[in-house]
Amino acid sequence: MPDVLKTFRSLILLTIVSLTGCVALPIQDENIADPAFQQIRNAYIQTVNDALNDPNENWTSGWLGNMWVNFHEGKQRGLCYQWKYRVHAGVKDTVLRNSWEISGIVVNEGVKHEHHAVLVYDPRRIHKEQLLTAAHHLPVYILDPWRQGQADIYHVRDWLKLPSETTVPARLITVSP
Repeated sequence: MPDVLKTFRSLILLTIVSLTGCVALPIQDENIADPAFQQIRNAYIQTVNDALNDPNENWTSGWLGNMWVNFHEGKQRGLCYQWKYRVHAGVKDTVLRNSWEISGIVVNEGVKHEHHAVLVYDPRRIHKEQLLTAAHHLPVYILDPWRQGQADIYHVRDWLKLPSETTVPARLITVSP
């Protein structure tokens, strides 16, 4: 994304945060202790970096990135579902090698503010039926680089607070290439 769009996006985000007073923030690296998840996190960071440095595609993020992708033809990428596919493909082997599970997740499915991401979890410590209500201490995380174009990781409950409006509840989805 051109630097002017990054700067503009940052200004908009700061304005929204200052007007609303709160925002769900990604998990800080120092708060991730699980060795298996550290490996998944590293694969995720590498996947996002590879996308941003891909000479064959131009990756963007956020609402301004959506406009950029939708109004420019060719190698433009960065819609949330495109990030979902790229992240899923990039981390899937590492997730499975560590005996974790991976899924897609969507909120507001079928409406204009639909949003997709990737969910990873340790099935030995949490049941699939509990994923969408998981407490912060449980090993279930959302991988969502769409908002900032970086390897942001969220607790499920925090990620579910991000949409300004939830008209269709979140659900897990299968991610196919």
